[in-house]
Amino acid sequence: MPASTTADPEQIVTAILTAAQLTVSEQEFATFVRDYPLIRQAADALYLPELDPDEPAIKFDPLDFYSGAVTAPAGKDA
Repeated sequence: MPASTTADPEQIVTAILTAAQLTVSEQEFATFVRDYPLIRQAADALYLPELDPDEPAIKFDPLDFYSGAVTAPAGKDA
């Protein structure tokens, strides 16, 4: 679920760093706080609810999509 747009980036970054037990410089902290909304927005864009009913792919067999590959001539290294 997308994060609230009213959340304070400084509090969120502090919580994340505390949970990860990380200590950063003031400059790094300021950069994280500045960039957090953009990173959060990008992460939220990855959520595609229309895909919820689909199962994740366990394997990919290209022959299911390119059946002609079975009859294709082998390369010189085959």
